[in-house]
Amino acid sequence: MALPSWESVLPFVEQAYSFKGKVDRADCVDLAFASNAADEVVDALDALGSRVMPNPEAVREFLTQQGYIAP
Repeated sequence: MALPSWESVLPFVEQAYSFKGKVDRADCVDLAFASNAADEVVDALDALGSRVMPNPEAVREFLTQQGYIAP
């Protein structure tokens, strides 16, 4: 399976961040499912696990470092 781009993940991360001023897995995955996002996008967001990220850039850095999104 191909890795998703940051651009395909970003809308869900930004929307989750706009709700609470932080980013967590549950909000991102719920938004992705509601939008019928591709499986690889949901899988990447699911990789956040129990981490709460302070902003979208922290999410990008984590997902890139862990190999869940294309560099």
